[in-house]
Amino acid sequence: MKSIIKLVAALCLSSLISPSFAFEHKDSLVNFIEYSDDVVLKSKRKNKPYFLLFSAEWCHWCHEFAERTLVRQDVADYLNQHFVNVFIDADIHNAAYIKYRAVGLPYSVFLNPDGSLYYQYSGTLYADSFLKVIKEVQAKSGVGKYALGMDANHISYAPPANLAVDDLRGMPDIFRQGLLDNFDSSEYGLGRGQKAILPRSFLYLLKTADVSEREAALQWLRKTLERAIDRIYDPIEGGFFRYAEKSNWEIPHYEKFADLNAGTVLLLYQVNQLSPSPKLKQAADKTLDYLTSTLFDDEVGTFLSFQVADNFYYSVDKNKRELVTRPRVVDRVFTDRLAVTLGYLIEVLEYTQDPELENRLRQSLDFLASMIMRDIGMSRYYSVSDKRWLTSSGMSDHAYVAKLFADAATYFQNSSYAEVAARVLNVAVANFFNVEKGIFIQPEVDDSTNVEYLMEINGLFAQSIISMDGSLGSGGRKVAGSLVTYFSRMVEPLEDRLWNAVAWEFAESYVPYLRAVGNYLSYTTANHSE
Repeated sequence: MKSIIKLVAALCLSSLISPSFAFEHKDSLVNFIEYSDDVVLKSKRKNKPYFLLFSAEWCHWCHEFAERTLVRQDVADYLNQHFVNVFIDADIHNAAYIKYRAVGLPYSVFLNPDGSLYYQYSGTLYADSFLKVIKEVQAKSGVGKYALGMDANHISYAPPANLAVDDLRGMPDIFRQGLLDNFDSSEYGLGRGQKAILPRSFLYLLKTADVSEREAALQWLRKTLERAIDRIYDPIEGGFFRYAEKSNWEIPHYEKFADLNAGTVLLLYQVNQLSPSPKLKQAADKTLDYLTSTLFDDEVGTFLSFQVADNFYYSVDKNKRELVTRPRVVDRVFTDRLAVTLGYLIEVLEYTQDPELENRLRQSLDFLASMIMRDIGMSRYYSVSDKRWLTSSGMSDHAYVAKLFADAATYFQNSSYAEVAARVLNVAVANFFNVEKGIFIQPEVDDSTNVEYLMEINGLFAQSIISMDGSLGSGGRKVAGSLVTYFSRMVEPLEDRLWNAVAWEFAESYVPYLRAVGNYLSYTTANHSE
């Protein structure tokens, strides 16, 4: 199966073509069915391999794949004849995205007729190359078969019976040192591959660096942010792009995300406070203005999640931009991304004391709270065009929202926010807490192959439970301890990751747990001393 791997590695594309294909796939030549948790089970009688396509409305290369590959009649005919084709909105079905360990978009997954994984890859192939791939998959897939290398990213983890205290205490140092050791001394940023701002990891490094690390960490972060401002920042309208493909920060992916930009604003203000720079301050102010104007919907009263990519638009000057259509802001609000955005912006208030920002934050918190406190439960996203909440929320939404309202209750000294956090935590325990394993688990996400995701989510729950001490009654402290204990041997997978890292997004999954560890150790020490 080496030929298919080499083909995909060589041909996944990154050109600079402006998107024009609509996200709506129902008019596609490919006969897609919509994803559901039981889609494989329902289609097994067809005895065909599966083509699962993860896509997103904001994604430039998803549109490119649809416009340049799936419109070819021979490609569509082959897929329709030989595959069960499943379309998956990666934002709506984020649990499926995690389940198949997807990385990037578009993301293609090929399953054997029995539903087992055969092959998967990230990126866009044009029609001739994609046709070769699907023909090879159709010819070689079958029960019990898989393409070479499909188990390469599997993390094997056996949780300890008791808290691994020594491992736990060493994890923060190993994480920080791993970041510092992989600092790109010529181009800045992490590693020698694609470059991005990683708000969680960078903020954690800045906050927890010890005396011997502090100056190096600060200088590294300042230079990284300066390089990001030069390469993946929009100086005309404000806002940072998602990431750059090259180690020298070239080939930006021009999507703008609310949560990423909110985290970047907080990082800019914090670094600027410690190492003043007009360049950092100006970028922070302009990006905050972008968030509170372009990405804030005044009618709904909250922040939207994405502005779509447009390579041509962002490559021209201000005068030429006025002659073309501005990239569309997606008219959806995703619960988890909104919670992350608001969490960062609450901390930004400490640097701006901006009453307008505080007003928008409170509007957004109330918008979320009104949805959460309904009898029908939490929803995955809000459609501005439909003016309603849609799709039931999963575990990640509960984790991020609980953390948000626990933090908001503390910052604003607001008991109603504490009530929201307590309600979310109690619902999460009832729906997702696995007593036997002692952690929160989402049924459709395999806990044996998605351990880093589960560590991230359980780290968020642990932080919320500790900060809301008493919200779960006498069992809350026990639950928090169980969450921390389960992942207390993750230091070995972390060391492996740091040693072999090419892309660095994995680091963001470790930070919520590392923060939970710090909170838990302080919490247990304080309560023991009492």
